[in-house]
Amino acid sequence: MELAKAIQSRQSINRVKPDAVPDEIVEEILESAVHAPNHKITEPWHFHVFIGKGRGEFARARAETAQLQAEEEGEDEEMAVGRVSRERKKAFRAPVVVAVVSRGGRDEVETTENYAACSAAVQNMLLTAHSLGLGAIWRTGPVAYHPHMRDFFGLEVGDRIVAYLYLGYPDMGERPRRREAVWGKTDWHRG
Repeated sequence: MELAKAIQSRQSINRVKPDAVPDEIVEEILESAVHAPNHKITEPWHFHVFIGKGRGEFARARAETAQLQAEEEGEDEEMAVGRVSRERKKAFRAPVVVAVVSRGGRDEVETTENYAACSAAVQNMLLTAHSLGLGAIWRTGPVAYHPHMRDFFGLEVGDRIVAYLYLGYPDMGERPRRREAVWGKTDWHRG
């Protein structure tokens, strides 16, 4: 697929088939990530890939985090049970889930630049998945930033979850995309 077409036609796919994705394809997607630009060649990314029954680990951590959040918010038991169930199920919405972690830097500026580099890496992954005929969606949400999930992933000070990428073969058609024209968001400064 031509690059410009891939950029313009890529969209978030939130419904995918349960069919397994071959490891070689997942590896190709991961490989595309490490070619993202990164300040001072810090290569700040780290990936956790959950496939098949391995998604159970991710589901368990999400459910435990949801339970903790419910307790912290004083949610009644019935509501908490629903929250925990919904979070557990999210780990199984695709046959492959990739958690993308940005490593902290030596100072606040490098940490911010590392996060930006990891965001570029995620875009590379999304475009590569699309070009290979896969559907993908970038998700996070409050559970991703909870201390329990930080512990689950073994994050250190300055490390951050950038994305949970859900990958699989699309089980939905294309939808029209809405994007504002670039001209409405651009200021030209000429000498």
